[in-house]
Amino acid sequence: MITVIIDGYNFIFNSYFKINVKSEKLQELRNNTIILLSRYYNVKKNKVIVVFDGYLTQEPFESKYNIGNIEVVYSKRGEKADAVIMRIAENIRNSLVVTNDNEIKRYVERLDSVSSISPEEFKAIINNIINEEEDEGNYSNDYDFTDDGDDDFCSGSEHAKNTKKKGNPHRLSKKERLKMRKIKKL
Repeated sequence: MITVIIDGYNFIFNSYFKINVKSEKLQELRNNTIILLSRYYNVKKNKVIVVFDGYLTQEPFESKYNIGNIEVVYSKRGEKADAVIMRIAENIRNSLVVTNDNEIKRYVERLDSVSSISPEEFKAIINNIINEEEDEGNYSNDYDFTDDGDDDFCSGSEHAKNTKKKGNPHRLSKKERLKMRKIKKL
């Protein structure tokens, strides 16, 4: 079993809208994210931890809640979610961190049994898992979490790297192979 650790607001803003959202819509977005992740949990039974920033609140302690089999963590006053994610990733072996935050990604790369994936990749994977389950008739789709395909944000050919790799050109790096094994477990 793999543990999925998600940077909550990073996931919301990168996988749903890529825009700024007013605070009154934020609670609805958090709830929709938890519903989506709960549906994923019901299919795969992988532990899911979602970490949100709570550093601007007046809470002196870290808050943890279980909502629909999803562990939701809010950081304490003065502590960012990034620090909580890095601490959790360091303590839990065989985990996958979902974030676009470069600081977290660099930190996770140094850990042996932890990999990272972007929110867009993770959302595509879990949508496929949920859609396959729905095709089998086990779930009804109350919420539409699919992309509309309008993202012209980045085309792959514009950002191709010209690096020369040693060894077998068809073999992925060790980190990439570890990441792929974890993705297959999702």
